Amino acid sequence: MMEKTITLCMIVKNEEKFLERCLSSVKSKVDEIIIVDTGSTDGTIEIASKFKAKVYNLEWKADFSFARNFSLEKATSDYILVLDADEYLDDSSNLEKVLETEKDHYTVRIKNYLSSGGAIYHPAVRLFKNNRGLQYFGKIHEHLNVEDKSLNLTHEFGDLIINHEGYKDEIVKEKNKHERNIKILLDEVEKNPSGYNYYNLGNQYKSNEELDKALDAYQIAFPLSKDRLYIQYLLYNMIDCLRQLERFEEALNVVDASIESFPNHTDFHFMKGRIYEELNYLQDAEQAYKQCLKLGEVELFQTLEGVGSFLACVRLGSIYIKQGQTLKAFDMAIEAIKFNKYHMPALVMYLEVVQKTRIPFDQVKEHLSSIFPVQNITDLRNLIIVLTVSKSPLLKEYLEMYQVKVDSSVLGISKLYAKEYEEAYEIWSSIEHIEASEVNDLILLSFLLNQNQLLVKCKNKINISSKEWRILNKVVNGEEVEGQHLSNELEEIFLFIIEKLIYMNEEKKFNSIIKILLTFPNSSLKIAELLNRNGLSQAAQNILLEDYNTSANNPLIVELLADTCVKQKQYVEALSFYDRVISLKSKYELYEKVFHVYEELNDKEGMTLVKNEIERKYPLAKWVK
Repeated sequence: MMEKTITLCMIVKNEEKFLERCLSSVKSKVDEIIIVDTGSTDGTIEIASKFKAKVYNLEWKADFSFARNFSLEKATSDYILVLDADEYLDDSSNLEKVLETEKDHYTVRIKNYLSSGGAIYHPAVRLFKNNRGLQYFGKIHEHLNVEDKSLNLTHEFGDLIINHEGYKDEIVKEKNKHERNIKILLDEVEKNPSGYNYYNLGNQYKSNEELDKALDAYQIAFPLSKDRLYIQYLLYNMIDCLRQLERFEEALNVVDASIESFPNHTDFHFMKGRIYEELNYLQDAEQAYKQCLKLGEVELFQTLEGVGSFLACVRLGSIYIKQGQTLKAFDMAIEAIKFNKYHMPALVMYLEVVQKTRIPFDQVKEHLSSIFPVQNITDLRNLIIVLTVSKSPLLKEYLEMYQVKVDSSVLGISKLYAKEYEEAYEIWSSIEHIEASEVNDLILLSFLLNQNQLLVKCKNKINISSKEWRILNKVVNGEEVEGQHLSNELEEIFLFIIEKLIYMNEEKKFNSIIKILLTFPNSSLKIAELLNRNGLSQAAQNILLEDYNTSANNPLIVELLADTCVKQKQYVEALSFYDRVISLKSKYELYEKVFHVYEELNDKEGMTLVKNEIERKYPLAKWVK
């Protein structure tokens, strides 16, 4: 077979920020570059000229298909590849290998990067034969007439990935895409109220967080789209809107119907897990995420990357953390890292679990190097970021091991959590301006050194009253403080200090701040919750029992007492406290907790009774059936 020639066809306007990367990714893989410019005023044309592109000027008519078709008319090669400026061909893509089958058109995968760090894959026809009657239609979200049966086209999925940055929030905002797109889409649905147009209108409203409008558009689109390729993602977006609007029962009805129609589409099971997790129906959420792992990733349809692998593992890990099943959470974090070592929440979860279980430092260091070996600069950069965010004592080790040059603030954090307080103080003293995210670290360091000179750097970064500022200074200096109600912001600062002191094994300092804070009204509950969460259940229980005599009717205190009993395997006492809470304020998650206690006791009768009660009171719970 002779090699096929390929023309890259693009339409652009003011794309100097992205165009060079796009063209660099294809310059050795295409024979011709056609660029249709619709009015650039920046350096776009100059960049295109560097790559010997044929540039054509075209007046913008608010019609993407018109501009696309104009670009196709200029192509002279056997095949056409279509890209946008904020896209680029993945390094692994081999166009000539794909074209060996000589099909008329190929569906490829577009990987849309999100601001959250995740990605959504969707399929699209971007590689197709020239002069086969293929044309674009639709003023926006334009697509080729590949379903025209009169053309008698051949097709297959091509092993290509096109990376796309344009869905990131900052880029959408920068390009003002929303206002432009809404205007065109509203005009389109008025002239042609098709399911596809309403689907795209819904997507645009959803991306702008106008969820009610998005849902209305999806509901119109649904009956018009049942035989369309995008129907699964239309349903997914409907469910997600209902979830975000906290219309959970409706969301579960739609997701169950979707799973019945598309049982192997992992995204629906993942969304079901999200809904149940937000309802605190953890048993059902766990089952949904396990089904995601059983099904695996979706290959040929639009999908959220990781739903069948690392995302499901992280969600399962978060459930196990809530349930106090630390070892299971640890296993899920490791599995997530195996699936995707660059998924930062997985690494953060791993480090969080090892901190809570207080595994010896040397063991953590050795184990981390085995599950996350540093093989290149990308590995090192990502690991340094996660160690900084997690406030890990390993940060100093890696900075020194690889002789990494970092900002002074990162160096200060590394010294602080490696317990080199004086060195950390010298570094922070030389930093003129600190970020809001660094305030708690400076206050912790000040408390550890019993000096408040660094506090002045924090004063304008925290929103507390003058009176609370004086309290903070006294606490830092280890002075006695007259108890009073604390604002949420100051309370969170103190809780942060307590948690870090636990991880750093600063027992004396820990005891001193606990003693001070317990003099403040209504502080004991949050302190006890933090202690219980970090493995100090006996200490948490002692604090709560002091309040119980006067607060036996406070369901929050009674429930937390029950939780501390479970952590210490005091199951009979736990059942007594849970029964008390249920009599005060019944809620679903209490029944799950009681069920797990009976499970630990191997009390089949008790388990059955709880399941029957859940089935009677909470029909949304499916696991009991």
